[in-house]
Amino acid sequence: MSQRATPEHPERALVRRAIEQKLTDLPVTTNPLAVSLNMRIVEARDGRMRIGFCPPEAFTQGNGVVQGGIISAMLDFGMTFAAFSKAPVEASVATVSQTTNYFRPVFVGELIVEAELEKTGRTLINARASLYDAERLLLASATAPIAMIAAR
Repeated sequence: MSQRATPEHPERALVRRAIEQKLTDLPVTTNPLAVSLNMRIVEARDGRMRIGFCPPEAFTQGNGVVQGGIISAMLDFGMTFAAFSKAPVEASVATVSQTTNYFRPVFVGELIVEAELEKTGRTLINARASLYDAERLLLASATAPIAMIAAR
């Protein structure tokens, strides 16, 4: 049986390209949910990400507030993209668990997630993220351990 090289994870490739080329406002087209949330990389550095979202009304509850799972997903995107900035070319990452805190209702509009890595180990990364509205009001935050998954 022959060994095939593991292809680079498309989101890792996108994050590395954004960092190396200093790209801003880069649309994320590697994931259907990211596309649905109008996700874009606003700023990327090793271990840090600023990601913009503009979720459509389809992701709101009856009262016009963005559904909590979608808020958690946006925070998770920020943390995993920050983790991808440190991942080897053949690796992937996966959130092990996530604690999300909700501070205010989140409404449809321009939202920003700022994520950073707190500690990077060989197999586990600790990350945190905050979600802000256009006026820079803190809406939610999250922390998560993220597993570094080596290629098989």
